[in-house]
Amino acid sequence: MTKYRRRKGIKKQAAVRMGGYSYSIWRSAFTLAEVLITLGIIGIVAALTIPNMLSNFKKRETVSKVKAAYSIFSQAVKLSVEDNGETSGWDTSDASVVVEKYLLPYMSGVIKVKGSIANYPMRTLSSQGNPEMNRYLDWSWDLSSYPIYIMQNGMHFNYSNSNDGYPTIVVDINGSGKPNIMGIDGFAFWIDPKTSSVVPAGYNCSREGLLGKGCPTSSVRMCLRDNTWQYYRGGYCAALMQKDGWTISKDYPWGNGGLTKK
Repeated sequence: MTKYRRRKGIKKQAAVRMGGYSYSIWRSAFTLAEVLITLGIIGIVAALTIPNMLSNFKKRETVSKVKAAYSIFSQAVKLSVEDNGETSGWDTSDASVVVEKYLLPYMSGVIKVKGSIANYPMRTLSSQGNPEMNRYLDWSWDLSSYPIYIMQNGMHFNYSNSNDGYPTIVVDINGSGKPNIMGIDGFAFWIDPKTSSVVPAGYNCSREGLLGKGCPTSSVRMCLRDNTWQYYRGGYCAALMQKDGWTISKDYPWGNGGLTKK
């Protein structure tokens, strides 16, 4: 007869007979307390790592989209220059003419929209980009004066003839989706008349200047979060990405990337 003994952590003992001999096999199992402790540890680790994983994914996605927009506009201007000459000779008397004559023929599937359906705000990095606090709209994103253009990939952009002395394209890399904050999903590019090419707005600033020490073209559009110069902050963030090798660095004013209200 096989004797059964109770052991801590042992759920069941099974007897196996082989070759005239009897063997005991102990089947171990976790106790309820052990299961709960393990689940608690998993929960703590997840709470600590998942937000950081989501933020890093969002940063990589943002950089990828900014680079894609940069490539699309660069290619359009390059092709346009071949047909229409250097950008310094373009007719810039009307912003709509610039887009529809010099850009749209060299881009695929762009739709022009004007009116309330397209009129949504693009806020600055001021007040930490919190829409609950930040009532300040970026002056580059002027949908009351200029139409919006919806690209084939879902991005939106508008154009103005002179911002800091440069023809300026502002692109919303996720369309009208939130958070609609410059430097988070809104980014500015210039058409540089000296090189007849597209460059990130603020490209001629030093890295330190982009982060707040000031730039030759503007002392207010830096890639900076604060509560001064409310109408401009965040305009030069694409330039900071480029200077950092197309990454969002540790000192980039990302905050939480607009993932929450703060």
